[in-house]
Amino acid sequence: MCDSTTDYGLLSVVVPLFNEAKNVQPLVNAIERALNQFEYELILVDDGSTDDTFEQLKLLTHSHCVVLRLKYNYGQSMALALGIDEAKGNYIATIDGDLQNDPADIPKLIDKAHNEQWDIVSGIRAKRQDSFWKTIPSNLANTLIRKLTKIDIKDHGCALKVITKKTAKNLPLHKGMHRFICLLAILNDARVTQVAIRHNARQSGVSKYGLERTFKVINDIFTLLIWQKFKQNSYSCIGLWLLRNQREPVQIPRYTKYKTNTKSI
Repeated sequence: MCDSTTDYGLLSVVVPLFNEAKNVQPLVNAIERALNQFEYELILVDDGSTDDTFEQLKLLTHSHCVVLRLKYNYGQSMALALGIDEAKGNYIATIDGDLQNDPADIPKLIDKAHNEQWDIVSGIRAKRQDSFWKTIPSNLANTLIRKLTKIDIKDHGCALKVITKKTAKNLPLHKGMHRFICLLAILNDARVTQVAIRHNARQSGVSKYGLERTFKVINDIFTLLIWQKFKQNSYSCIGLWLLRNQREPVQIPRYTKYKTNTKSI
């Protein structure tokens, strides 16, 4: 570990939230405990929640927090893209808002990224505390990605990652692409590694994933691989169109920015 956490510079933590009202305060408290030795900012993105998530966010008094509110539910990729666009840190940590990932694992990931100069350190959920109907689609998708790409990433679905600012800011997080952050980065020559992390059972709220996600993932995998194939063949008109589309910056929709316990800015 570095002699001082100040060696890392500013750390940005980006958390997408959709209908996680009961998890807001426990999550922020857990992040505060985990990062009390760090200089950090916490960016909480409310992705058009229809429950009391935003009301709970307005009650926060933590000085590190910034809340970004989307009017509609655009999906996790857009929420992450917005948070990363806002982030100012040298390193950007991403984590889900359901408390299944433990914020206490963030220091381990940032330590490895900094000391060994990785562009991304991604979690592998050890001893997953999920139902059969959630783990089976995830395992199927991970196996399929490994076989199709020959890239040995064991857990693409793990939201807990630490990413260098340069790598994060260049991720083309179009719809559905949050599932392939590691793959996207590797295709752009980033150095990516994995670390086993803890995984908790969901205590509050309802999971947003099910068996239908497998079909979305399979579709996205083939889209990504077709793009990569055509990227290598610059003479293909279709390939040029796909490559140009993929390289276009994500269009961030209108949002409202709040400092916690204050009015919007």
